[in-house]
Amino acid sequence: MGITRSIAAFAAAALTALTLAFPCAAAEKTVTADIKSAKAAILVESSTGMALCGLNENTRLPIASVTKIMTLLIAAEEEGQGNLHLSDIAVCSEHANSMDGSVIWLETGEEMSVGDLAKSIVIASANDACVMLAEHIAGSEDSFVERMNAEAARLGMTNTHFANCVGYDDPQHYSTARDIAVMAAELRKYDIYDDFLLTRLDSVRTGTPRETQLLNTNKLITSYSGMTGLKTGTTDAAGCCFAATAKRGNMELTAVVLGCDSDTDRFSAARALLDLGFEGYERVTPRPDVSELLEVPVKNGIKSGADTRFAEMPELILPKGSGTRIKYSYSRASSIEAPVKKGQVLGFVMMTVDDEVIGSAKMIAAENVPLLDFGRCLEYILKAFFAF
Repeated sequence: MGITRSIAAFAAAALTALTLAFPCAAAEKTVTADIKSAKAAILVESSTGMALCGLNENTRLPIASVTKIMTLLIAAEEEGQGNLHLSDIAVCSEHANSMDGSVIWLETGEEMSVGDLAKSIVIASANDACVMLAEHIAGSEDSFVERMNAEAARLGMTNTHFANCVGYDDPQHYSTARDIAVMAAELRKYDIYDDFLLTRLDSVRTGTPRETQLLNTNKLITSYSGMTGLKTGTTDAAGCCFAATAKRGNMELTAVVLGCDSDTDRFSAARALLDLGFEGYERVTPRPDVSELLEVPVKNGIKSGADTRFAEMPELILPKGSGTRIKYSYSRASSIEAPVKKGQVLGFVMMTVDDEVIGSAKMIAAENVPLLDFGRCLEYILKAFFAF
């Protein structure tokens, strides 16, 4: 006999109800009041990917230099794999030299370390440094852009397409607030840029006649508690955009705002979203009752029952104060046929707050229970005989 119908129904109900838990009515009211100038926005808890509220979060829009999050992510992955080092020296091409907008005035043939290029991208959003780094990694910007699109597909960014590595306006260059939150959270898994992200003012070519100052475009790094990054962007088509990340305690949030009317609007909107998350939500680790880990009877096994344990508990993001009101409901198989494999699902625990389902987890076999077949019966009989 497999898992019982009641348990299967229990699991299906849990999965269905999860999509309905804690709608962001209060959040939507805040969005209407505080980020009305944004064309799209989203607030996500980074580790779980749970969206706390959103506004046109799946609408495709130009994203300006927020694009560089993906450029930096690929560079971080290359560094993590040992293929790239901050001390490596890159050479500026004519193509990199031709970039306009925010630049550090790289000259064709000029050499610069990967570390200084990364610093220039993170702090000052330098377009020429961005292209120079992309070419160093992939040989050409076009090849690097192919890599960017492949990475977007890998991350499930289904409404994103890159046409360049810096964020220049192009009909084929777009993303969404939700997709940007995904790549921002992925970049925050790496610490390679941590010093740069929180640096307000620095320079490259320091101490030389061509010393160039770098001023961080993220104005919240000096005024918002817990700020960890990340990237601004502005073009005529995109407006003022911002992907902001901040961490307090055990919760890290990503706020993305796109298409704001002004520099002031994007920062106030991001601040409002982050405040909403930190003041209104908490991250909770469920703690079901271990006394419910009862042995499940096993038919035709070498043991009469299988011990159980809880599978890994999902981290939950809940309105503050809800964690103390979690109630747990348990359902398990009445019996199961051998063989039983360690990790096999034998039941579920459903978690609710105020009668709304907020999560579920599996109860699984803690051990193997092989089938008691003729060979094993004979083995036990012979062992018992010789022991006697």
